[in-house]
Amino acid sequence: MCQAVLLRLQKVGNSSNGGVFARGTVEDNSGKIQFIAFERDIVNRLRDLDAAKAFVISGPVDIVKYSSSLALQVVIQKLDNIMPEDDISNLVPVGEFDAEVYKNKMETMIGSVKTLTLRTLLKKIFSGKFYDEFCKNPAGMKLHHAYLGGLLQHSVDVAELASAMADTIGRVDKDLIVTGALLHDIGKVREISSGMGFPYTTEGRLLGHITMSVLMVREAAVELKLPLTSLQQLEHIILSHHGDQEKGSPMACATKEAFIVHYADEMNAIMNQFDVKDNKSPWEFNTMMKRYLLLK
Repeated sequence: MCQAVLLRLQKVGNSSNGGVFARGTVEDNSGKIQFIAFERDIVNRLRDLDAAKAFVISGPVDIVKYSSSLALQVVIQKLDNIMPEDDISNLVPVGEFDAEVYKNKMETMIGSVKTLTLRTLLKKIFSGKFYDEFCKNPAGMKLHHAYLGGLLQHSVDVAELASAMADTIGRVDKDLIVTGALLHDIGKVREISSGMGFPYTTEGRLLGHITMSVLMVREAAVELKLPLTSLQQLEHIILSHHGDQEKGSPMACATKEAFIVHYADEMNAIMNQFDVKDNKSPWEFNTMMKRYLLLK
């Protein structure tokens, strides 16, 4: 049976018997599975693929050779381009959440910020065409919240978690925490496309979302004459939200507010790993966490 899938190439190489192979993953809204191809024509077509691309494929499903977990893979024997009449709606991941509910939550979170300059900054950034794109974009290509609207859901959930932590911990600038949580990933609107396969943009590959988030906040803050101290504290939250430089942050967390946003961000990304649709097995190996997770 032919099936429209989104194909991601991982490796092209030569077989021990003198042949060639290509391997990677194919996916749709139901999940993903490994693939391998040995047909020379197919391998040559995939050789220069540098981003996810939609194809119609067919071939048997077999056990991955040398796999200790009895993982399955598709052996691609036929590969065709997508035609205009093909239905590819199943290739655009969507989240199981109500976007309108999250937009209302976003408005409530912004309204909860009592510091006028920070609330004005949030309203300025989350407006117009940018806000429409923000609500549509994924939060990642495949690691977490990798579906339409994922960035909105992730940002609001991080802000709610961070707000609750601020209330429990006390003696922190809650307005700064909520503002930093809502803004920490805004650069992803320009880093990751919401198109098929959620490919990275050229700007995204060159600068990264952390850098772009800070630049976008600074540009808006200058126009609003945000006090320098507040701006620096806010920028530090964004620059350090991955926690440590080893995890990709230009700066390591150095303030209570930065630590709170970092751990809220990390916890939300981890919990999203349990939101899966395939309940065939209670255990699944998670590439982000690099371990098997018990899925209930």
